[in-house]
This record gives sequence, C-alpha cells and structure tokens, in this order.
Amino acid sequence: MNSITTDMTLAFTKDLNVLYAEDDLELQTQTKEFFEVLFKSVVVAKDGAEALTIYEKKEFDIVITDIKMPIMNGMELSAKIREKNQQQCIIVISAHNDTEYLMRFINLNIRQFIQKPIDVDNMLETLYHTSKSIVNEKMVEEYRKTLESSNQELTKKNIELQSIIRILDSKLLQIAQETKHKHKKSDLQTANIDEKNLLELKELEIDIRGAAVLISLSKNLTVTNIQVLGKLFLTYAEIILQYDAYNTLAVKIQELGNELNNAPQNFIDRVNDIATLLESFIYVLKIWREKVAGEEFVKAFDFHASMTTDITTIISIINGTEDDIKNDMEFF
Repeated sequence: MNSITTDMTLAFTKDLNVLYAEDDLELQTQTKEFFEVLFKSVVVAKDGAEALTIYEKKEFDIVITDIKMPIMNGMELSAKIREKNQQQCIIVISAHNDTEYLMRFINLNIRQFIQKPIDVDNMLETLYHTSKSIVNEKMVEEYRKTLESSNQELTKKNIELQSIIRILDSKLLQIAQETKHKHKKSDLQTANIDEKNLLELKELEIDIRGAAVLISLSKNLTVTNIQVLGKLFLTYAEIILQYDAYNTLAVKIQELGNELNNAPQNFIDRVNDIATLLESFIYVLKIWREKVAGEEFVKAFDFHASMTTDITTIISIINGTEDDIKNDMEFF
C-alpha cells in the first residue's frame, strides 16, 4: 500500500495552479474533480492547441498532459512549452503503448509520468514529489529575494551613514577652525559633573541612540515612538540643568524634548528631512559628554554652538514650511 496520502500531498499542492490537457472528456471530468481537491486552481483543455493558447496567457506551476490528442498532441505541446520556459514542470499521462514517445520526452527534460489507466496511489506519489520540489524551489527563491532586499537595505543604510560621517567631519572641522573664545572662570568652576550623573547621561545616550535608530529604520512610525525620544531628551536636560555652566545647552535640549512631545506628528511627516541631522546631533552630544567626563571643559564648550544650532534647525524643520526646510538645510 502506498505511503503517500492525500493530506500529505495537499500540504504541497494547495497553493499551486495546474493546466490539464486531455481529449477524453469523461476522463478529463473525473480527473479534474480529483485535481480540484488538491490544487488551488485547475484549468482544462481538450487538446494541445487549446492548452498552448491558455498557457500563453497565464502562468502555471504544473502542466499535466495526455500524449495522444487531436490537432496538437502532448509531445508537440511539451516541445512548444519548453521553447517558452525551460523550467516549466510538465507531467505526462501515458498509456503502456506510448513507450515510443518516452525517450523523446526525456530528451525534453521531462521526468514525471503517470500511467494509464490512472491509479490514484501512483498519481498521488507523482504529484507529491513533484509539488514538494516546486514548493521547495519557491521557498529558496523567496529566501534569495529576501536576502537581496536585505542587502539593498544595508547598502542604502551604509550610504546614509557615509553621508552622516561626511557631515560630522565637516562639522568637527568647522568647530576646530573657529576662533577659540575665552570662557569665564565661573563657567569652568561649575562645569564638573559628578560621576553618578555622568553615568546616567551615558545610559540615556544609549537609549536615545536606540530610539533614533528605530525611528530611522521604521516604516510605520507612531506618535509613541517620537514621544519616547522626547522624554529621553527631557530627562537628559534635567540632569545637566543642575550645572550652571551648561544652562543654555540644557534649555535647548529641553526645548527639543518638548517639541517632540507636543508635535510628534509633525516630526513623523518630516522625518526624512530630520533623521540625518538628528543622528548628527546625537553623535556630537556623545562627544560632548566624553569631553566633560575627561574634564576637558574648554573643548566641551566648543561644541555648544554646534549643538544648539542643530537643535534650532531640527525644531525649525518640525514646524517650518518646505521653503524653511530648504533654507535650514543649506547650513550643511
């Protein structure tokens, strides 16, 4: 007894489309009913010529054809299909006295045969192995396309990152070339941030960067995504507000946090204009905190003008018109 069951076969055939060519209308009707249990769709043709006309208008996963048919037989049909699609799966229904054709079919790279009179077990076994092979090939192809899509996304992100690096290099060069200004001794005396707060700032930066990356990669941004980032900036600002030397910067970061909380939809609508500038600001913010942690306060102060400008530009883009956005982005 055959071990291949209908349920086993159905697991692989249920999403496949079949073209079935058979001139014996009684056999065609009976077999079609059986195929309709297994396959997603079944289209029938009474001879090879009709089957070829149908094939030229629609794609099929499997073509099942009898050999001896009027107008165009199964051999001619198979040869015509092979001219159009070398990979098309073709199953031939053959009688015992059709052996003279078999080698010619094999030369057409056709290896699947169902013998007449049709035996259900034999047909299930052929359809099972054929359909399993087709489904597996489709899965491999889908996986290949997914990998290609992922590689394209990674390439796109790499290009964006390179753009960000160029912007940051330009920004840091600009800062380095600016005339060094003298800072009040009182500023330097109040610039030291205690270790506990520095650690909190570092942890907040990790969360801020994570939220920003999620925003840049997400195709379905929500108001909540933006407000989470806003709250992180507000917490960051609260810590450095404790130190008079960073009051101006803290107020500006607080302003950004409030803007993200109050106008998240505006941010979502203009995220493509903001994302790169936001990543640039977050990068410089990290450098600023590292300078403060290393007690390089003068160098830390040199970043203030750049960061406050970034925030002003981001807020302007969030609330501005298209012309305002273009003017703001000319800064770069």
